[in-house]
Amino acid sequence: MRVSKLLAVFSAFVLSVNIVDAEITTVIDATAGGARATEPHDHTYFSFADNDVVPITDVEAKASLDWHIAFKRYNVVLNGGVSGPGNVRGYNIHADYEESLENEVFSDVTLLDMPEDESFALDSSAEALDQWYSYDFVTHVISASGNAYELRTADGQYAKWVVDTIEGYGRADAGTIGFRWVVGEDLSVESQSASVDVSEGREVYFNLRTGQEVSPDDPQNSLDWDLYFSGYSIKLNGGASGSGEAAALSAYESGMSFEDIVAPVGAGYRSDQVSSVFSNWYNYNMTTHTLSTKNHTYLVNTDQQTYKMQLLDYYKSVDGSPVSGWITFRWRPLEDNSTVVTSTSWSTVKITFGSP
Repeated sequence: MRVSKLLAVFSAFVLSVNIVDAEITTVIDATAGGARATEPHDHTYFSFADNDVVPITDVEAKASLDWHIAFKRYNVVLNGGVSGPGNVRGYNIHADYEESLENEVFSDVTLLDMPEDESFALDSSAEALDQWYSYDFVTHVISASGNAYELRTADGQYAKWVVDTIEGYGRADAGTIGFRWVVGEDLSVESQSASVDVSEGREVYFNLRTGQEVSPDDPQNSLDWDLYFSGYSIKLNGGASGSGEAAALSAYESGMSFEDIVAPVGAGYRSDQVSSVFSNWYNYNMTTHTLSTKNHTYLVNTDQQTYKMQLLDYYKSVDGSPVSGWITFRWRPLEDNSTVVTSTSWSTVKITFGSP
């Protein structure tokens, strides 16, 4: 017999409880304004150590060690690498399984499944402009791929862009990168061209609208730049890399060259994203347009403690209809097999007592 007892109601708080054989359901709102939100919304930050939501903004989180994991819609990030100043790392126990598993696999994960420390991964950058150069594995020559992209600038204008030349490259950087672009609704007009020097560790911010290199005081919150060049990395001012609307569409994947692009498609653009061990935690149904969990078990190493967790659901029932962005997950310290913790992204705290 199982008995549920509502202990308390909080607004984005988590009750820290350690009860043997108890299930704790917590509330974290990961809806971020809804599926069609146009205004920017913060992640919801959570601390395993405190079993509590950390009430900070995205800007504050960039300098905070108080949180371990954060949720925004279906995105899950850890406090480490490109996502935060910490050293929180993740590992997917069931990474070899593309299909969904039974959720009982969570109980099977023990200390014996702990991988080597180097197997844990920090969050890294997944850039939308990731095919602008080519590497020949036989000759070891690096050259411009000529792959053309449609772009959206930081302020939402349309553009097209291509890298034409790479000169003076080395092991750590691409040397001088030459590129062409057009900004506007009519992409058939004569293009502009420029080159940037990223040798010797140089970092360059570039504004496609003015055709100039810029030096923003606060790049993360500035709309003065569209492209950021460093080493072999080109980032867009949007998504995980900036506060703007910049994004890219890989026109070359449709067989289009730079010259073939004469008008913007206007849809399907991809911003820079964070690559996390949680990036593929769900399946997407193309017919129903719904997400379902794969039930994989993840390990999260905070340096002080390793936790195992499993994402269980993405929806909450409101008036009989599912609402997206309410992530349910369960977790517990890997060293402690006596307590199971379940966290759910809505605004109540509930403990379920009972025997199996």
